[in-house]
Amino acid sequence: MHAELVIVGTELLLGELVDTNASFLATSLRDIGLDVLYKTTVGDNEARITQVINIALDRSDIVITSGGLGPTLDDVTRPAIAKATGRKLVYSIELERQIAEKFRSFGKKMSENNKRQAFIPEGATPLPNPAGTAPCFLSEDISGRGIVIALPGVPRELQYMMKNKVIPVLAERMAGARFTRIKILRTCAVGESNVDRAISDLMRSKNPTIGLAAHAGQTDVRITAKGTTAAEADTMIASMEREIRQRLGVAVYGTGRETLVEVVGRLLSAKGLKLGILDAVTRGLLGRELAEAGFADLLSRNLCFPDIRAALQGLELSPPDPADLQGPGEILTQAARSIAPPSGVGLALLGPFGNNSTFVAVSGPGSLRIFRQVRPYKDSNYFRRWIIVQGLDWVRRAVLGELESPAD
Repeated sequence: MHAELVIVGTELLLGELVDTNASFLATSLRDIGLDVLYKTTVGDNEARITQVINIALDRSDIVITSGGLGPTLDDVTRPAIAKATGRKLVYSIELERQIAEKFRSFGKKMSENNKRQAFIPEGATPLPNPAGTAPCFLSEDISGRGIVIALPGVPRELQYMMKNKVIPVLAERMAGARFTRIKILRTCAVGESNVDRAISDLMRSKNPTIGLAAHAGQTDVRITAKGTTAAEADTMIASMEREIRQRLGVAVYGTGRETLVEVVGRLLSAKGLKLGILDAVTRGLLGRELAEAGFADLLSRNLCFPDIRAALQGLELSPPDPADLQGPGEILTQAARSIAPPSGVGLALLGPFGNNSTFVAVSGPGSLRIFRQVRPYKDSNYFRRWIIVQGLDWVRRAVLGELESPAD
């Protein structure tokens, strides 16, 4: 059994609103072990909504719609569901009574256009909506393809209905809810293809399943397990996590929503170490991120410069010979050691050199530990994010004693 989402609203297609309902619905269904295989966003057009729901019923057991249940002329989800499920749209005196009562509880009188909300596909099961005025319902497809559950587009109402009305119905139809658990392992500075090579055989597992998501300089490994109990799912997650960590080793820096900045900041703080930064690449972004994460006190120095020449002059090092700018020479060694505090780590991000390359150097604790070219220089936000990840990861590895031997 699997589900499909149909999110209704022209405003979503125009970019006027961000769709948060789909995320909430998908998470709610995931938690009871019901897979969402498709999601479609469609505008407020009866013919197109009908078409989308028909397609959904052809391939999915459960279709959940969001939006289009209001009292205005462009709220056409009700007739669309009726047509898609092969049923007449009929007027319910009981629903009219419920809607009128809801308005009376607000101290208001129901207007004529609100009566449109009392229409429902013939034979559909009403789902009372205490959180709002839009009646919800469950309609069986007349040919037995599946069911359509209509929910409001107002997030507060949708969330109430999903938690209190829909989930119990679905759990009963599934003969009891299953439990789904997800854990994210966060890696950095290894690349998605390298992660894939290390764990590709594990990614063939059916339960738990493994998925990858790449970001600038980072790759997330998602483990998803389903069990008849929460404990069973958690046990499967733990077993797969141990295997992945064994294969990826120090490349795994954190879990869940942890950021590399937070992990490095906590690690430095726990070790009682300071960090000195010489930044001629990210325009001060690295230092600002550490400060915003609450680790400003860990920065012994945070020197930002527009280019490598200004950076070296700012450290009062010998002005670089133009020939040295074709390669790192002793420049990075001097820079990293000069910025490193007596008890801590020095991080130098320098570039572009004459060959348009960028370098990272990390010194400490105690000695220079790494010195190598990382990537051609590009003046872009993506590149700055990428170089920050490289630099922070090397600081992390230096503190953990996991850096490779110096190389150029």
